[in-house]
Amino acid sequence: MANIAKVLKVEIATKSSKEAKGATQGMGETKPNLRTLVADLRRRVFVLERENKRLMATVRKLQGESVQKPNEPQRNQLT
Repeated sequence: MANIAKVLKVEIATKSSKEAKGATQGMGETKPNLRTLVADLRRRVFVLERENKRLMATVRKLQGESVQKPNEPQRNQLT
């Protein structure tokens, strides 16, 4: 009887090992792809933030110029 328990125990261990290996096999391939994707996204965010900063500076500059211009009186007024 003890042999049957030992054989079942070994068989269960073998099956569970195969199942675990099959379930985690795709993770090894996915990890480098995810790292590449994250690095690419970080680069894109950096470029977008830099572009946004440049555009906001341009907008502030243009708004500052329009505020600083004195209102010229209209010279062609008929009085």
